[in-house]
Amino acid sequence: MSRPALVLLLSVLPALVAAQPPGPPAAAAAPATNPVDGALLAARAAAADGDVERVAALAPQVAGTLLEPYLEYWQASLRLHGPNPDEAPVRPFLTRYAGTVLADRLRSDWLMALGGKGDLAAFDAERRRLVLGGDDPQLACYTLLARYVLDDGNRREQIAREARRNLANTVDPGGDGCTALADRLLDEAALTIWPRLQALVERNQLPAAQQAASHLPPAEVTVVKRLLEQPGAWLAGGQAHLDRMPHSFAVLAIVVLARDAPEEAARYAERLEPGLTAHERAVVWGRIGRAAQLALLPQAHEWFERGGDLVGEGVDYVRAADVLEARARAALRHGAGIAVAAPARAADQDRAVEPKAGPDWSALRRVIARMAPEQQAESTWIYWNAEALQSQGKLEEARAAWRSIADRFSFYGRLAAERLGLPLVLAPRPQEPPAALVEELAQRPGFLRARKLYELGMRDEANREWSWELRGMDDATLHAAAELGRRFGVLDRMIASSERTRTLFDVAQRYPMPYRELMAATSAPLAVDPAWIYGLIRQESRFIEDVRSNVGAIGLMQLMPSTARFVARRIGFANYRADRVADVQVNLRLGTEYLKLVFDDQDGQPLLASAAYNAGPRRVRKWRAALARPLDGALFVETIPVGETRDYVKRVLFNTVVYSALLDHPAVSLRSLLGTVTPKDVSTDDLP
Repeated sequence: MSRPALVLLLSVLPALVAAQPPGPPAAAAAPATNPVDGALLAARAAAADGDVERVAALAPQVAGTLLEPYLEYWQASLRLHGPNPDEAPVRPFLTRYAGTVLADRLRSDWLMALGGKGDLAAFDAERRRLVLGGDDPQLACYTLLARYVLDDGNRREQIAREARRNLANTVDPGGDGCTALADRLLDEAALTIWPRLQALVERNQLPAAQQAASHLPPAEVTVVKRLLEQPGAWLAGGQAHLDRMPHSFAVLAIVVLARDAPEEAARYAERLEPGLTAHERAVVWGRIGRAAQLALLPQAHEWFERGGDLVGEGVDYVRAADVLEARARAALRHGAGIAVAAPARAADQDRAVEPKAGPDWSALRRVIARMAPEQQAESTWIYWNAEALQSQGKLEEARAAWRSIADRFSFYGRLAAERLGLPLVLAPRPQEPPAALVEELAQRPGFLRARKLYELGMRDEANREWSWELRGMDDATLHAAAELGRRFGVLDRMIASSERTRTLFDVAQRYPMPYRELMAATSAPLAVDPAWIYGLIRQESRFIEDVRSNVGAIGLMQLMPSTARFVARRIGFANYRADRVADVQVNLRLGTEYLKLVFDDQDGQPLLASAAYNAGPRRVRKWRAALARPLDGALFVETIPVGETRDYVKRVLFNTVVYSALLDHPAVSLRSLLGTVTPKDVSTDDLP
C-alpha cells in the first residue's frame, strides 16, 4: 500500500453500506436442469472414477459448449495416466487451448508422467513452459532431479544442497518425485540415509521410510524396520548397551518415539547424550522439544536448550523452520505450564510446583536470530522480538520494531499499532470500478467458464479459472474483478480478488456484510456481537453458502452435522432436518447459538470461544488446564499447539476488530479481545 494500512482513513460507512450486495450471495447450485449440464456432471463423476470410455461417450453431448474443453481435458489426462500411458492427446490439446488454465493443468499432469518415466530432458523443456503449479511438492522434486542430472557438473554440488534442503522440508517427502530425487542422491552419496529417514518419519510416512531403508545393508534394514514399528520396545530391549549401539539407529528410534511419547524419549536421550555429537544432540533434543511444545509439556523449553545452538541449523536439518518456531514458542511459554510434582509429594500438591514466571526473553531473541531472513521478517517474530526488547529495557529498539509492522493490516500489525497507541482508521472507499471494465471482464471466456462452473457446483474448477484470469492484473483491474465477483454472487472471489491489490484498498470488498437484517435478528436475542459473527464467517466460509469442508462441515458457519443436531436439540429448534443445515437462516441461527454456548462455556472470553469453535471446547479446556498461572492472551494464542487453530483465532479476532469499525461500534481493541487466560480444570460439560 502507498500509505500505512492501519491509517486507512475512516469516512466510509455510508458508502460501505451502499456497496454491500443487495441480498445474500447466489444460492447453492441446483441440480442440472438440462441434458448438457447433466452430461457434464456425469462426465466429471466418470473422470473421478477413472472411466475414460464413459467420459468419451458423454463428450458429444457437451461439444460446442463453453465447457467442452473439460471433457477433452479429462480424456487426455486419463489416457496419460492410464495402464497404457498415451501421450498422443497432449500436444494437440496444449495447442488448441493454449493460454488457458486447463492447458496449464494438462502440462502439469504431463510433467508428472515425464518425471515418472525418467524422461528428464523432455521434463526440463516442458517445465519451463508451466505457469502455475510449480509449488507442487512432487513437481518441485522432479525439477531438482532434472537440474541435478542434466547439469554439466559445474553446479551439481550446489543443486544437491538445494535438493537436500527441499527433501528435509517438503510436505510430502515420500511422493514419487521426491522418492526419485532422494534415491538418485543416495545412490551417488550426495545424501545420507539418516536425514532421509527422519524426514519421512516427521511426516508420518513410515511405509516410505521402510522402503528408503533398503539403501542400508540387509541386516540393518531389519533393525530399522523394527525400530520404526516399535521404537519404545526396540529401545527398551537395548537399553543395557544403548550407549554402545551405533548412534544413528538410536537417534532415529528416539526421533520416532518422541512423536507420541516425548517424556519417554527424553529418558533414553539422557542415557545416550554423553556420547552424542553436537549435531546428533541438536537432532535428538530438537525433535523431543518440538513434540513437547506441541503437547504443552513444561519441559519443552529445557529440552530445546539441551539441544544447543545447532537445533534447527544445517541443510539436512529436518523441518528446520518448524523446529525453530516451536523452540521460540517454548521460550514464550516458559514458566506457564504445570510442573509435574515428584511422586513422593503429598496428593494435595500434585497439581503443580509453581515454576519461574515469564517467558525466557533472552532465549527467544537467540532463536529468532537463528531463523532464516524471510522467517525473521514475518510479523509474528518481529512483534515478539520487540516484546523481548521491551522486557530487556530496550524501549527505543522495541518501538522501532513495532513501527516497522504497524502498517500491516493483520493481527500482529494491529497489536504493534496498539502498542504505539495508534487507532484503527479505515480508508474511504475508492471510486467504483468503471462499469465498462467490469463488463469487459464479464465477457472473458475464463470468467464465463467460472460463472457456469459455480452454477453447477464445480467450485474447485471455477476457482482455478478465476485465479488464472487474475494473473498479471493491475490494481484497477483487480478492483473490477472483485466487483465482478460481487455481481456473480461469489463473495469469496470478491475478497480474493480485492486482497491482491497492492496500493488500492477497498475495505467493503475485503470485508463484506451481507444478511444485515437477518444477522441483527439472529444475534440480538443472544447478545452476541455481529462483528464477531461476521469475523468468524469470513474465516470459516468466506460467505459461501453451500460450501462443505473436507471433513463435512456445512455452510456459512461451517457446522458439523453432529454439532448442528446437538444445538437444534438443545434449543428446541422446530422442524429441524439435516438437509436444512446449509440454508442460510438455519445455519446462521444454529451457528450463532453454538458460538454463544462455547462463549459461556469459556467464561465469556472471545479468544477462547473462537478457539473452541475451531478446535472443540474439550481441547481448549485441556489447554487451560495445562496452565500454572494466568497468561497474557497474545501469549496464549501464539502458543496454541495446533497451527490451524492458532491462525484461525488470529484471523477471527482481527476480523472482529475491522467489522466493529465497519458497523460503527464503539472502538474495540484487539488487546481487549485477547484479555488474560486463566487456568481452569477440565470440566465435564457435554458440548461437542
